[in-house]
Amino acid sequence: MKTPHFRWLVLYTRPRYDKKVQGQLDEAGIVNYFPMREELHEWSDRMKVVEIPLFPSYIFVYVDERKRIAALQMDGSLKFVHFGGEIAEVSQRTIDNLRLAMIRPEAVRIEETTLRLGQRVRVKHGPMDGMKGNLFEFRGHTRVAIRIEVVNQIVSVEVPIGDLVTITPDKEEDIHI
Repeated sequence: MKTPHFRWLVLYTRPRYDKKVQGQLDEAGIVNYFPMREELHEWSDRMKVVEIPLFPSYIFVYVDERKRIAALQMDGSLKFVHFGGEIAEVSQRTIDNLRLAMIRPEAVRIEETTLRLGQRVRVKHGPMDGMKGNLFEFRGHTRVAIRIEVVNQIVSVEVPIGDLVTITPDKEEDIHI
């Protein structure tokens, strides 16, 4: 008899169904992780602290094949996240690090950027001002590493995303992001 192979996957849900799906997963005994953070919301008549998902519509689930299929059958479940045609797996270390980070959720921020790996960029502020290169790696959510061409080697520096502008490859002109 074959031992079930459990792995962490990322379940994508319909918008605003994530909490409902997470409750269904709990009821079905499917191990999941759905990080939440508190945020202060202000209305005209009051202020209230509300819990919101760190990653809206995404739930980490620890499943074997049987439980993976069961998770997909939950009301509001859409699909599992894929990369390169394969279901994306998340390491236990990543889950553990995320749990550690959520001990102080006020220190965790999700920032969206239009930058993409391989894109030509120029540093517009700080000690690396004016240096050009390719976006080489994202490190966390607020910093990137770029490949600097000045030396004929791969040298990466960490630069805040806000200190970068994209460059059009043909004209080397800046596109502000």
